[in-house]
Amino acid sequence: MIGQLPDPRQNFLRFTCAAAAVALMCGLMAQAELPRWRGQQEYEGAANLVQTPVLEAVTASEPVENVAPAKKYKALSVYTVEAGDSLYWIAATYGLSVKELKELNNLQSDVIRVGQRLVVPLDQVKYYPVGVHLTNQEVEWLAQMIHAEARGEPYLGQVAVGAVIINRLLSPQFPNTLRGVLFQRNAFQPIQNGSFYMPPNETARKAALEALNGHDPTGGALFFFNPRKTTDRFMHSRPAQVTIGNHRFTM
Repeated sequence: MIGQLPDPRQNFLRFTCAAAAVALMCGLMAQAELPRWRGQQEYEGAANLVQTPVLEAVTASEPVENVAPAKKYKALSVYTVEAGDSLYWIAATYGLSVKELKELNNLQSDVIRVGQRLVVPLDQVKYYPVGVHLTNQEVEWLAQMIHAEARGEPYLGQVAVGAVIINRLLSPQFPNTLRGVLFQRNAFQPIQNGSFYMPPNETARKAALEALNGHDPTGGALFFFNPRKTTDRFMHSRPAQVTIGNHRFTM
């Protein structure tokens, strides 16, 4: 029995037990500290990720080279340059100055080429129920064309003009960008005579938004014209959908 051991052996046994107890306590404390340290590392890692610009909307299959950090933009995407594009028009579309667009893409020149991929911000891009994504500037351009083509026409006729433009944007027969539709060669007279550049009134803006929300009084028309002002055989030969005011809307 332990009570019968000589004193030196009792002291040795007490020392051994005490050392074992200290070692056990140190081990338990080390194990208790480990999860807290790992949690601290995970927290710091998460903080670093939050501070890093996240380009979730950049979905192009190939990486965009030489892209400058863009912390002031909420989301970015990639725009592929088409024929007729310029830095001015692309910048205007996305609410940028040319300088800002060049800085965002680290461009040293104003020259761009068809097929070139440029990073653009999505801050001003909105989805509309008709099924298109447009920037604030593109909505304004839509209103400008409605105003130029249909000012003086009934409000329903202005909505109808907006619907035709949107129908073209959604049709594979026409360009797939709003600017491409508006500036397609010989498509709209206001581009040629300059009336497109007049500021639209609030009625035209309201008509643009109504068309974007899905109201199409034309039943899907892709063309419109004033039969009293044109003798174009092509336009007169197309099947009429509806006539609103002075405009005939056709397929």
